[in-house]
Amino acid sequence: MALMTGPVVLEAQNLYSDSSVAEHDLGAMTWDTYGNRYRYVKNGASALTTGNLLQEPVENTQFHAMALQANVAIGAYKIPVTLGTTAVTEDLFVDGILYIASGTGIGQQFRIVSHTVAALSSTCTFTVDRPVAIALTTAGSSTVTVRQNPYKGVIVYPTTQTGGAVGVALHAMAANKYGWIQSGGECAVLDDDGASETGNGTTWICPSASVAGSVKLAAANGANRIGFSRVVTSVTVTEFLAHLTID
Repeated sequence: MALMTGPVVLEAQNLYSDSSVAEHDLGAMTWDTYGNRYRYVKNGASALTTGNLLQEPVENTQFHAMALQANVAIGAYKIPVTLGTTAVTEDLFVDGILYIASGTGIGQQFRIVSHTVAALSSTCTFTVDRPVAIALTTAGSSTVTVRQNPYKGVIVYPTTQTGGAVGVALHAMAANKYGWIQSGGECAVLDDDGASETGNGTTWICPSASVAGSVKLAAANGANRIGFSRVVTSVTVTEFLAHLTID
């Protein structure tokens, strides 16, 4: 059964510190007395810069709609699939999501507890957090998609999107360390052109396609909006105040 829990009320790790070990569950949320919201993450292979917009790990479509390797009965916790052209390394998808993308049993969603290490084009078996409720069958063309935990290995948001936005760096978190990022509320963010993005709550902002880790004003009805500008008068600055709405 999936564990149900509330927000982190008193964090074991300070908002502005790094840790070599996980002090909270990845993706755990907390908020401060002002209503600002934060997520617990593991940083990727590069140190972060304060105020930079961050993205989840790069999405790998080789793990989309994978063929079921064998039938899975109601009540089972193990789901075997046939991999594509990418291997599965140790703990890569632990705490991630598995869902049935098509065919018999479509729509079921699970949290990944563990999985085998498997080479490309071989069988990988995923152990999930609750029993299968609708049987999965090869004859019914059941397919399986898995995704990493979006807070495990965050990166600076690239100029060409490769995943979803998860928050903004609160401090210069070192590579491969654990810590908090901000995902909602008032936050200083990197501007992509040095001219503060005005709007005062009426203009949405979105990731920039020009400068990695920065944001810009969103076009009318623009996609991928992550918040809105809090600035009324435009001034030349590197960062400006925004209200994040990622969470």
